[in-house]
Amino acid sequence: MSETTVTARRSQTRERLMDAAVALFAAKGVLGASVEEICERAEFTRGAFYSNFADKDDLCLAVLNRHALRELEATEKAVASIGEDVLCARTIDEVIELALSVFLATQPRSSEDLVAGMELRLYAVRAPALRQPLLALNERMGEQIGDLLGGVVDRVGLRLQLPMEEALDLLHAVYLHSGINALLQGLEPDDESRRRQLTELLKSLVTDREEPR
Repeated sequence: MSETTVTARRSQTRERLMDAAVALFAAKGVLGASVEEICERAEFTRGAFYSNFADKDDLCLAVLNRHALRELEATEKAVASIGEDVLCARTIDEVIELALSVFLATQPRSSEDLVAGMELRLYAVRAPALRQPLLALNERMGEQIGDLLGGVVDRVGLRLQLPMEEALDLLHAVYLHSGINALLQGLEPDDESRRRQLTELLKSLVTDREEPR
């Protein structure tokens, strides 16, 4: 068997274990989901688990890193789809709508991902070994995504009232809050409702295009 085949198979195993973990974390919380249950759901043995992850904390970090990578890739793709000629012709309201489309493209699309992400962050609060790696990951991703979105803001001539990292924190907070509120009411999060809230938030955070000098 070639090394490429082994690597691909190992990658598939890790992905299935992480998918199983996300489902169980959303359903039972990180503390409530055992390694045995994760293996059973993924249809692998404990040996397969421990050949890929040192322990459950290592799995949690892998899940967080995977989410961060997907968020960055989605942001890059969304930003790359914006054309210079389109941006120059847009009004401030249209630019805000465009910026929201970029932001929403990077967010968890399923309730399961949303809840699992919150459970992982709560777990990191309780698990000192995960705090610094998660904080470092958040800082790195905030810088990279902030640079990408900051470039878009500069290209359209808008100005943020807050530093980009603070603006992103507020957008994430509103997005998560609206999603959790919907789930508490037994509803699936509504993108249109979120979009309205986020639109009003963005309007309060940006000023119009700078006057030509």
